[in-house]
Amino acid sequence: MAQLGAAELVLLMKDLDDNKKMIFQSQYSSEKKDRGLATIMALLDWDRIWLGDVGLGIVKLITFGGCGIWWFIDLFTAGSRCDEYNRRKAEEIISALKLS
Repeated sequence: MAQLGAAELVLLMKDLDDNKKMIFQSQYSSEKKDRGLATIMALLDWDRIWLGDVGLGIVKLITFGGCGIWWFIDLFTAGSRCDEYNRRKAEEIISALKLS
């Protein structure tokens, strides 16, 4: 899945008033994760925990990255999992703002 771009963010915010758009941008910018840092965290076996998947992150640490196999796969998929995390966070913030 691709990065959450500006066009997609504008599409998500289309039903919000200006005040809620500012709140969204503030919350989203403080909660979004960086793809490059996700890859660095994958090198250190902490990417799963950092992206909120604590259970699998602990299993990954205990098994030493699945004897290196899981570590190798996560090294290449950390960016896309980071994109999924950012998209999920944006949708959570939008839905909370629409309810308020």
